[in-house]
Amino acid sequence: MRKVTLSFSIFALILACSLDTSEIPTLEVGQDFADSNVRVISLDSFTVAVSTMKFDSIITSGADRILVGQYIDSFFGEVKASSFMELSPLVYDLPSDAELDSVGLVLGYDRYFYSDTTQISNLNIHLLTDDLRSDDDIFYNTSKIPFDSIPLATYTYVPEPQDEDSLFIKLPFEFGEALFEGIRDDDINDVEELRETFQGITIKPGDADNSSIIGFSSDATRSYLRFFYRIPQEFDDDEETLDFVIQIDPIEPKLFNNIQNDLPNSVLDTLIDQEINLPSPESNNLSFIQAGTGYASRIQFPTIKQLFDIPGQGTILSATLRLKPPPSTYNDNLPIRDSLTIVLVNQNNRITEQLFFGGEPVFGRINEELGEFNELIYEIPIGVYVDRELNETNLVDDAFIVYPPEFGQSVDRVILEGEEGNDFKATLVLTYAIYDEEE
Repeated sequence: MRKVTLSFSIFALILACSLDTSEIPTLEVGQDFADSNVRVISLDSFTVAVSTMKFDSIITSGADRILVGQYIDSFFGEVKASSFMELSPLVYDLPSDAELDSVGLVLGYDRYFYSDTTQISNLNIHLLTDDLRSDDDIFYNTSKIPFDSIPLATYTYVPEPQDEDSLFIKLPFEFGEALFEGIRDDDINDVEELRETFQGITIKPGDADNSSIIGFSSDATRSYLRFFYRIPQEFDDDEETLDFVIQIDPIEPKLFNNIQNDLPNSVLDTLIDQEINLPSPESNNLSFIQAGTGYASRIQFPTIKQLFDIPGQGTILSATLRLKPPPSTYNDNLPIRDSLTIVLVNQNNRITEQLFFGGEPVFGRINEELGEFNELIYEIPIGVYVDRELNETNLVDDAFIVYPPEFGQSVDRVILEGEEGNDFKATLVLTYAIYDEEE
């Protein structure tokens, strides 16, 4: 098979055309081609096959964000995030005469939110009834730990992630007293003894909430379980605090987020296995991406080897994929991010590698100059991927997928138009130089 090479060092004189090259004039480009006749053409007629796939699960442990909330999405249905965490003190030491005053949970906003923060939300704090451990020391968006069905506390609020620093949720005195006295009286001296009394908590949204999903920091200085206590003195009591925090442990994660969506009677219901692809022509010419729940857009170029039908030797100067989210699918409450991550997958949709060029990862970026009427279009430079596909000798059903950064600790979503749109369709724009053309 004739090999097509990829070059980004050659300057390009671009003429728009399709695969029919009969009307393209011959251009003399100069010494780079050793006095050969060169034609530089821009091709945009290759088929771009766009589909949706869904990961069976994605890793959410090891994240530095607590995600809690629920909202109803017109595409993904009920989207819900709950957080599971183990909290423990850095030191197990209290004065023997310390007296507990109160206990509460502090959650520091990390400025992340998704959907409508003007609506009332609920936080239900439940005690775990089992240790936060897993067989492989990894937790996923589908993982769960048993918990007491009766909330320890419920907090109703209107989120202000951009304007406020934190929330304070008061917890029952009796709950705090048992833990506090256990440490003070030397009955609890380490994490193993603590787990016999306190395995941790889960924070869940209200069952009927339709508001937003909020991000809180897991940093020990921002979110913690705080015990307020005093030391009796002859005149004024000293006021002190003891904090239980989420401790960083690379071996045994202490935090994960369960993130799910429920959308009955939808075309997305067919994605019950990671190996299934939902072509965009079968889903109203749309492809669906959502972080946290595991949806991603899958891209292939089934007609790319038609490039070999052009006579002569050729060099790919550039290859750019253009994808458009319909303007009606995003707004201030449901924003889209300005970049997309690109990873390669095999025929079973197992990730094989991230796409790199020149030692740097390749990202899709929004090019606002391409859109009309404030429309946004993603551009993805995929010359290195196209070159690989052209020179692949085996018939392999691989592809690449796109999804937002922070895929395991957000619920960002993007809806993309597929390959059969009337006003816009997913397009591969390829700039190609032909030289040593056969007469």
